[in-house]
Amino acid sequence: MYLNDSQKKFLLIFGYFILYYISSTYMYNRHDPHVFEISYDSGRYLNLESFFDGVVSGTKNAWHIYFTYTVFIRTLESVNLINYYTEVQYVIFYLSSYLFYKSLINFNFSKITSILSTIFIVCNPFIVFWIHTLNHAGISISLFMISFFFLSKYDLSNIFKVLFFIFIFLTLKNDGKVFFTVFIMLFYKFFLVYDTKPIINFLVLSIFFILYFWYLSIFAVTLEPFAIIYLQTDLIYNGFNFITIDDEVMKTLNKCLIYEFNSLHNHFCALLDNPLYSLKVYALRLFTLLSWLNLKLSFKYNFFAVGMMVFLYFGLFLDLFKNKFTRFKFFLISAYLLTCIIVIPYIASGDQKQVIYGLIFITPLSFSGYEILYKYFKMKLRG
Repeated sequence: MYLNDSQKKFLLIFGYFILYYISSTYMYNRHDPHVFEISYDSGRYLNLESFFDGVVSGTKNAWHIYFTYTVFIRTLESVNLINYYTEVQYVIFYLSSYLFYKSLINFNFSKITSILSTIFIVCNPFIVFWIHTLNHAGISISLFMISFFFLSKYDLSNIFKVLFFIFIFLTLKNDGKVFFTVFIMLFYKFFLVYDTKPIINFLVLSIFFILYFWYLSIFAVTLEPFAIIYLQTDLIYNGFNFITIDDEVMKTLNKCLIYEFNSLHNHFCALLDNPLYSLKVYALRLFTLLSWLNLKLSFKYNFFAVGMMVFLYFGLFLDLFKNKFTRFKFFLISAYLLTCIIVIPYIASGDQKQVIYGLIFITPLSFSGYEILYKYFKMKLRG
């Protein structure tokens, strides 16, 4: 049956309404329907006397660390729509998912890979959970999908160039931990794609990296006490009580407690003074971020979370094994890995919100691998 463009758009919108109804019914049955009572980090954004009053770890710095989400919530408050913030986040999420689909087409993924990748993102229960909370994680993945679309259209018009930089800024200022992922997008577009590498672009990118990394080292990396990170409080809480804390570890802690909070100076000092212990902690934390395994949570959670990651990694392996490795694939895989690496010094609370937006970069490669597998079996069945 042939459908015209209007009918396709109607079916798309209708499908999004059905998905919203299913996911919202599930969330509100699972949690208190008075969503503000269970909202994450609502104290950073709600009922502030001024835009600059949002508090993170006792300091009024939420306005610049989480600038975009602060603007978003303050805008909804000003127009009396704050009670519908979940629905507004859904609208943004659905619109960005459509742009994500278009971006994959623009980057020469097949239509079936693009559709399945988008469905995987839209129907992902771990992402849907954060759409239902007052937290910046849901908006982060929407902003990345929008930025990804304008990256795919960057060279077609000046308006796309302007919009790309606007949304890169909004993404960057939604959460400091997205910096490495944003940087690799800029690095790909303004350095990696060129056969002859432009030195001026490299210098500008390097200066940007150093300055913003310096900014993060002052305002963003210092959100948690260093002792909690170094003594594996997060790992132990999540069931990973495998690495011994002995007298040497405590000596290193006391020596490297240059700042009370989670400064990079502390981490570099500890890495030099007791490299084996530090590397073990970092490796185990990276493993939890890459696998989504959390021994503290239920078997059902781990079955679906770890199963999802195994599914993605197997498809990614198929694509890398059968298709040519390109600079674009290097960009996508690097963006995902850097998403995980930048949060290694942080507390991994087990909800994976810190790395969930990284899924958009490897999902299309994974489904591309499964499309290869499907075509292989189809060819074998034919003869």
